[in-house]
Amino acid sequence: MTTVPLDTWGSRAAEAAANDRIIRGVLFLTTLTYMWLTPAPFPDLSDASALASRADGNIISQASAIIVTGALAIFAWTNRLHLVVKAVTPFLILTLLWFACTAALSAYPALAGRRLVLAMFVVFQSTVLVLLPQDRDQFVRLLAAGAFIVLALCYAGVIFVPELSIHQVTDIAEPQLAGNWRGCFAHKNGAGAGMAILIIYGIYVCRALNGALGALIITLAAVFLFFTESKSPIVLLPLVLLFSVVFVRLRNPIAKFAAAVGVPAIIAVLTIGSVQFDAVYGVVEKLISDPTFTGRNDIWEFTLQHIAQRPIFGFGYQAFWGTSELVNSWSWLDSWGYRASDAHNGFLNIAVMTGLVGLALALGWAVLQPLLDLVRTPPERVDPALNMMFIQLWLFFLYLCGFESELFTNGSIVWFMAAASIIGMRFQLTTEYAAEAA
Repeated sequence: MTTVPLDTWGSRAAEAAANDRIIRGVLFLTTLTYMWLTPAPFPDLSDASALASRADGNIISQASAIIVTGALAIFAWTNRLHLVVKAVTPFLILTLLWFACTAALSAYPALAGRRLVLAMFVVFQSTVLVLLPQDRDQFVRLLAAGAFIVLALCYAGVIFVPELSIHQVTDIAEPQLAGNWRGCFAHKNGAGAGMAILIIYGIYVCRALNGALGALIITLAAVFLFFTESKSPIVLLPLVLLFSVVFVRLRNPIAKFAAAVGVPAIIAVLTIGSVQFDAVYGVVEKLISDPTFTGRNDIWEFTLQHIAQRPIFGFGYQAFWGTSELVNSWSWLDSWGYRASDAHNGFLNIAVMTGLVGLALALGWAVLQPLLDLVRTPPERVDPALNMMFIQLWLFFLYLCGFESELFTNGSIVWFMAAASIIGMRFQLTTEYAAEAA
């Protein structure tokens, strides 16, 4: 019998650990850049097909989603399946089951079903993403690398292919946005939200890795955010940074709840309330120069009318906006809500698609569950810098839902990172994940 020297076993173990670290890093960056860039970055907005019905599936998008999810599933099955299972909560199960019911009852069950599968992929991808790094050091380094990849591509686009990175007067849908930077994104609002997320990344990098490196990410993202002229992220990000500090300092669960939902509630009153009550509209008119919120009020009113038509089941998960029935019903005399891409409000968007029941369940998973998890997590298990990033990404998502449809929206980096944060806060309850994050 041949014996193997102990130093050989040690070298083999070290080699296996190094290979495992490389595999995790590649999977992490692949997933992150896939979600940030999507299968079709730098879209040509002068193409008339941008106004066509979006009911037909995109085979490239579907294939890439399957490939990325499959790779993550292999990793999860062989490494962290017991932790992945902890992300599956009663709130999430009930939400997805209700979405499936609305899909089956919709006028487009195949479309809704396909998009629901993609939505489940996104939740799974975000779950595995936070489990991929071996430790906090690898996590923060990979986030920094991902941030620089996105920033480099966005700036390179502005410099070398401005016609695909800056809104042009030739854009079919919104030529009035000419001059606003959008980078690799399809719209300046998406670019603005993305830059806000990168600033939050940068703050985490400052605290957990290197101050100069984090400051560089923050600076580059802030400059790009400025040139997007995306009002919502520019106004909301400072509120997120302020209230996140207040939130973590509060110990009373009721006070934490009030700090988390207070700003979204005020936004709802001022926005949705302005299309329902003349008194609220009068207040908004005195507070801001554009009380229509860049024409969103027409879409909100249109959405509320359709929620009233089907308040229980809605029109089916992601089977309402952009369908041929809706787009072809529009005329110049009708509300331009018929041609809107979404409700421009995450909560109304879910309500019109999955009914008020779907909205309640989605809020249970996206708002109530994270609050309960944060309250239940012992302080000694929490890495302060990582926990703060999770909270800031989550709050930014909640605030932005007042103006953009981010709740359970496929292809949205805001939703993807919010889901990752919700699940990350869930994992902090477990001793094993907390030990690795430390």
